[in-house]
Amino acid sequence: MEIKEGELLTIGEVIRLGLANKCEIAIYGSEKEETASNDTEGEKSLESITSMNGGKVKYRVKSFDDAEKILSVIREVTWA
Repeated sequence: MEIKEGELLTIGEVIRLGLANKCEIAIYGSEKEETASNDTEGEKSLESITSMNGGKVKYRVKSFDDAEKILSVIREVTWA
């Protein structure tokens, strides 16, 4: 699968695509919050807790550097 800037993924898709094993995943809380986290297990927990409260967590691709094997995503939470 080709990963495009601006694309929305779930953390499950990131894990299923094997990106968590092949790349460093930089997860940002927002565009302004530049504290990257590589904790995909923590993100799975956050997704399940948020979904219990009617929220959906998606990850917008900020950048993907295939040569350096770095995927940067921005966490986006929406409420139903």
